[in-house]
Amino acid sequence: MHVLFKPLWVPVVLLVLVFLFVWKPELATLAAGIALFMLGMFHLEDGFRAFTGGALERWLKRSTNRLWKSLLFGITSTALVQSSSLVTVLSIAFLSAGMISLVAGIGIVFGANLGTTTGAWLIALVGLKVDLALVAMPLLVFGVLLGRRMESLWKGAGQVLLGVGLLFLGIDLMKDGFASFDGLLALDGFAVEGWTGVVLYALLGLVATILMQSSHAAMMITLAALASGQLAYGNALAMAIGANLGTTVTALLAALGSNNAGRRLAAAHILFNLVTALVALAILPSLTRSVDWLADVLGIAADAYTLKLALFHTLFNVLGLAIMLPWIPLMVKWLMRWLPDATSVGSPRERHAALSEQPRMRARFLNDSALQHADTALKVLGQEVQNLGALSRQVIAAALYLPPGNLSDLSREQLHKLVLRAVPEDRREDADALYERHVKGVYADIIDFISRMDLSLLPAQQQVLMDYNAAARELIEAVKAAKHLQSNLRKQIDSRQPAIHEAYDLLREQGGQALVDMGRLMNMQGDTEARGELFGAYEEQERLFADHFQQTIQTRLRNRELDGWQASSMLNDLHYLLRVRQHLYRAHAELHDQDAQVLSTSPTGRIEPSLSLP
Repeated sequence: MHVLFKPLWVPVVLLVLVFLFVWKPELATLAAGIALFMLGMFHLEDGFRAFTGGALERWLKRSTNRLWKSLLFGITSTALVQSSSLVTVLSIAFLSAGMISLVAGIGIVFGANLGTTTGAWLIALVGLKVDLALVAMPLLVFGVLLGRRMESLWKGAGQVLLGVGLLFLGIDLMKDGFASFDGLLALDGFAVEGWTGVVLYALLGLVATILMQSSHAAMMITLAALASGQLAYGNALAMAIGANLGTTVTALLAALGSNNAGRRLAAAHILFNLVTALVALAILPSLTRSVDWLADVLGIAADAYTLKLALFHTLFNVLGLAIMLPWIPLMVKWLMRWLPDATSVGSPRERHAALSEQPRMRARFLNDSALQHADTALKVLGQEVQNLGALSRQVIAAALYLPPGNLSDLSREQLHKLVLRAVPEDRREDADALYERHVKGVYADIIDFISRMDLSLLPAQQQVLMDYNAAARELIEAVKAAKHLQSNLRKQIDSRQPAIHEAYDLLREQGGQALVDMGRLMNMQGDTEARGELFGAYEEQERLFADHFQQTIQTRLRNRELDGWQASSMLNDLHYLLRVRQHLYRAHAELHDQDAQVLSTSPTGRIEPSLSLP
């Protein structure tokens, strides 16, 4: 019970609401309207998320490759979902996943501010004059029926219809709630003139948006109050400015769970809304006169305050675009310098530093904002599994007493010479410690991220998730096999017995060659034929080496260059090396080749995912 009512203000607010509803039942009608409106927005957001499928990245690139396209995308998407906050949060998720550029993201969120004005026009023109409850009822019925379907497309359509129905029903209840006050809570009685009133009601709009996490909901309340005569026109204008500024809080919250790329976009959004609000407040009398003049030109009556509020809302957002658009290039440069990208794995500094001297590794690409959408979640998950692959190859190289940097540029001759060099004591790192320091934490973050992917996935997306999960597990198994191999290598690398020393050099060279091949694979994305050839050669090389190594051990055992104990240890270490190679093979096949023909060459077939943490 203590946990249920924590924090303490929750039961206090509930008790206050109960008292108000008993004292004035009309307040319950207004509160129910606000609640239904917000619930409708949630269903609308969930519904539109279901329509993108796996083609979202291609669609975004086509729709946002120019600034004007990004602006149009932001305006249109916000007009459809009626939530600039959702569009902003998703844009931060897209940018944090690398699916759009910063310029495209800025264009989307700038356009979203203008797109949110369409809701005010819709309600001012139709919603306050038509019985929306009659329209809402069939939409609710169809929405519930379709929402129970298992197919993602039908379920998404049902969520959209249900959301629109709840929006309409909420607006109708808010209108009735304000109309029933009969002057008891008439806000026009509290009308404050001058700049004091402007600041006061702007703060009221700001607080309302922060509490409801929706400027659209705050605008609907303002319109309903204005239409029922509960709010003075001048104060309503100030509330609209405050509501617009309040959306920055949603962006700020999204930025807290994002990476620096997402934080740049949140900063741009905050800067746009802040500058727009300050300018609008500073020239509010001039804006008001401009609205009156435009209303007269458009044939809007002088006392049609709801339409004039919608016109004002549009005008000051257009003003914000006119002010901020020329500054976008400078803004991008400043944001990139203020919030730079993190140092990538394998940078020159890291390549020359021992792994044990590098900071403890955790996930680099996973972030909470990416969980807003299935495609962004899968995108950053794939990036993180590739990051785990790079770390795993470095730890395996260290386990074989090879340089932990990128080995893909080495030829066979260079690798052979590298293996023959003596390994200084201070360059021999403990694979078990490196696994705990660099690999296990990243894998734990991947498992935690997958467990929090509470998203509806299409079959193709579910397959991608399984592939990434399987690849991560295979990488972990490859590192664990390398740890076992190092336990004997540590004892035998300095052996004065030529047969033992040469055998372990062969094992190290073959392990290094696997790392070289997998590193080269990273540069072959999109070239299915080249990847298939590499995988085929990889398996053939593994088979030939295993046969050659076993024959060599048998020959030296017969020649008494080795005893039975030594020979059995080497064969066990051959088994560990083959496990390293096979797990690397399967991990990279899952990561870089979804083609069934390539995957079918794997001797063990498909790998089922596991969520266990070693």
